Amino acid sequence: MARKKEDSHQFSVKFPKSLLEEIDQICTANYITRTTWLIRSAIEKLERERTKGAEDLIAKIASHEK
Repeated sequence: MARKKEDSHQFSVKFPKSLLEEIDQICTANYITRTTWLIRSAIEKLERERTKGAEDLIAKIASHEK
């Protein structure tokens, strides 16, 4: 299923050379662009943070109900 193209914003970031080399090796092995890999990585991280935030909120609510 094709994803709807979203508005995007370009910016510059600096990475340690060793980290960038490792990312590039993964991208080459998987035939994806660095941009695609970084976006997927950011999405995964955001999803984990949202889940953690929700779990923390549920734990707080549960502790106050006791």
